[in-house]
Amino acid sequence: MERTDERHILNPDFHNEGEYYNHLMHIATYRHVLKYVKGKRVLDYGCGTGYGSLMLSKAAANIIAVDLSKEAIDFAKQNYIADNLTFKTIPELTNAKFDVITSFQVVEHVPSDKDYIEKLKSLLKHGGFLLLSTPDKSIRLFNYIQKPWNAFHLKEYSSDSFGNLLHNYFTKVEVLKIGSKSDFVRHEIARIKKQRLISLPCTLFFYPNFLRVFLLHLQVSIYKTIKGSGKVKDSSIQDNSIMKDLQAKFTVDEIEICKDVPFSTDLIAICSND
Repeated sequence: MERTDERHILNPDFHNEGEYYNHLMHIATYRHVLKYVKGKRVLDYGCGTGYGSLMLSKAAANIIAVDLSKEAIDFAKQNYIADNLTFKTIPELTNAKFDVITSFQVVEHVPSDKDYIEKLKSLLKHGGFLLLSTPDKSIRLFNYIQKPWNAFHLKEYSSDSFGNLLHNYFTKVEVLKIGSKSDFVRHEIARIKKQRLISLPCTLFFYPNFLRVFLLHLQVSIYKTIKGSGKVKDSSIQDNSIMKDLQAKFTVDEIEICKDVPFSTDLIAICSND
């Protein structure tokens, strides 16, 4: 299966710092919630290729992992096997109730966040936990004037807007930041801020979605054409020795998840009802 920015596949070969940072961030997010799923019946909603679902299965009593993509579910079934882990497509999911629901890097993709959260809430037992993660809009977009530069994202959230959305459905909502104190995350933030500037002409707030997506794809095509001509160096690919040094220096332990992490790229919300 092809590895993309929207479908993370565990692979020791990383092309650049951004890929490696996102890998660590995904692993750290799943690791952070192990304490919530211990001995519980768990739903991993939007599981992608399934590596995180397998991580959760080490602590959960049992886990059902679902995704819209049949290709991703078929890949997960072949590569991540545990006695207490079942992979299904979302249409195969029944109306069973779960103690804990995880749904990481999904809400920014859905056409209606209201319908999405109501669906997850309907599958959650009273007193259970819903755990959601999403990129942090506050560093990714110019406020008020810009739509997402990721063509697959329909909407992005700041800490405040994410919390306000979830408070409509849950009595207890805590939004934490995902990041690090290290220089490693500063480099990723610098890359993100560069991307928001480069993509601004394609992502102005008044563009309809189809035009935004078209312009973003056009921008990528033009860049690839120029790169293919040899007139610019592909800065997205870094030397193998540099990447090996980076992986030796920075591990998943660099990633922090708390309210006050000084440099953050993503958010995670912990939601529950009394």
